[in-house]
Amino acid sequence: MNALLPFNNQRAPVYGRDGMACSSTPLAAVVGRDILKAGGNAADAALAMAAVVNVTEPMMSGLGGDMFAMVWKDGKVHGLNGSGRSGSLMTLERVRAEHGDTMPHAGAATVNVPGALDGYLALHSKFGTMELADLFEPAAALVDGGFPVGQKIAQVWEVGSALLRKISPGSTDYLPGGNAPAPGALFRQPDLARLWRRIGRDGRAAFYAGETRDRIVETVQKGGGYLQAGDFDTVQAEWVEPIRGSYRGHTILEMPPNGQGIVALETLALLEGYDMAAIFATDEVQAYHLILEAIKLAYADSSATVADHRFLKAPIENLLDPEYIKQRRAALHSDHASDCPPAGRVFGDTTYLTVVDRDRMAVSLITSISGPFGSGLVVPGLGVVLNNRLADFMLVDGHPNAAAPNKRVRHTIIPAMVLDASGALKMSFGCMGGNMQPQGHVQILLNLIDRGMNLQQALDAPRVRVLDGRRISIEPHNVPDLGKRLAAMGHEVVWDGSTLASPGDVGESFEGSAQAILLEGESLCGASDPRLDGIACPI
Repeated sequence: MNALLPFNNQRAPVYGRDGMACSSTPLAAVVGRDILKAGGNAADAALAMAAVVNVTEPMMSGLGGDMFAMVWKDGKVHGLNGSGRSGSLMTLERVRAEHGDTMPHAGAATVNVPGALDGYLALHSKFGTMELADLFEPAAALVDGGFPVGQKIAQVWEVGSALLRKISPGSTDYLPGGNAPAPGALFRQPDLARLWRRIGRDGRAAFYAGETRDRIVETVQKGGGYLQAGDFDTVQAEWVEPIRGSYRGHTILEMPPNGQGIVALETLALLEGYDMAAIFATDEVQAYHLILEAIKLAYADSSATVADHRFLKAPIENLLDPEYIKQRRAALHSDHASDCPPAGRVFGDTTYLTVVDRDRMAVSLITSISGPFGSGLVVPGLGVVLNNRLADFMLVDGHPNAAAPNKRVRHTIIPAMVLDASGALKMSFGCMGGNMQPQGHVQILLNLIDRGMNLQQALDAPRVRVLDGRRISIEPHNVPDLGKRLAAMGHEVVWDGSTLASPGDVGESFEGSAQAILLEGESLCGASDPRLDGIACPI
């Protein structure tokens, strides 16, 4: 892509020296910058930002959900899995008896023990330098005094409002006056503000014990869910070793199972066997076809192997072994679309943020309640929206991701980082959006490494997305017949920038939203995806 010309209508990347905070919510990015300016490190800023997005994007993230993070400090990378476990009352037999052969999409049966707060507390304990109460106060003040709802967040809020009316018809916590807030409307949630302040003061006990825990359990059990009070005693978060892959001299860091980071790494390994720069330069349609087919193969392997590592150890080394990659590449059809097992959860609402401080400590953090407004359950008196993460369980005997008690479900949310050839941190980035997440990682990296785009161009560029089977979606593109040519190769194009080919959720047209910070010499380069409301905020 040609370099930006002065004064054109394309957004440019943002540069800073002493820190950078990127978020899909401008309010969170500004809070992150302010924490850095006050002397906090990247972990402090990320925690304050996470609390802000928890209150400003309540249909996408919150205390009722999960989180994952990757931390780079002093030349080492640390992975944090803050995904919660299923309730001790959940068994495959019971779920089948109550719901048939498929997990429900929402409702109490889909709620796991929220892991997000345990993850935040673990991040603070290991790397934080500021008082927890000071880090959570900006979020509490925003939702207590009222914050203006963003344009695109308001649209997603409206999409999720139908679920709230169905599952929690008596609650007006997130539908003031019975409706989703309009763009720019001030939204207040004093119950949630009080809870964040209690957590800042009392820590874990303010959420995982006592009245808060009891209200959550009561809400879930009343709806037919599988949580018990004792399930909250186990700390949900754990530190893990990120998994590594390579692409053209760069090391790509992803989270291990139960996350889907292996999908990105295997896809990149498959595509490294092609001259993607040359193919993009001569035939973009062929390039996108190869990307889609590689993603399908990687998702097929992920579906068969990724689960809670305590129940099944995924063969990561085997999946990335050069000989295995060679065999899988031979199965990739260069001229027609293939049928594959479902590519994982299509829908999902998630919040991703990243921050780098003056010492080049970096945090890549993602948090989610899964679908728009999660399970649809709002806990009375708390303002907590509970997740629907367990909708991703399979109800199949012997399946790696089969429903079971005290088990982590196969998860969609994944933060990422990139190291350069010397092993130093090069980039912290992520892309939210259900099964789009590893697909976004792959396409952003191809844009940077193979196509020579700058960071903002790499995030802005149109993307393609595998939905499931042969179904794909594509964004409006400068190749006008892209959809027609991909369809001629056997892809079922359900979204091509005009109308959905078949009735479905608006999520089928969403190609994710990314944030990224690139280390360039003594400077930091930040970019925020225009698909949501975000900004990159430097100091």
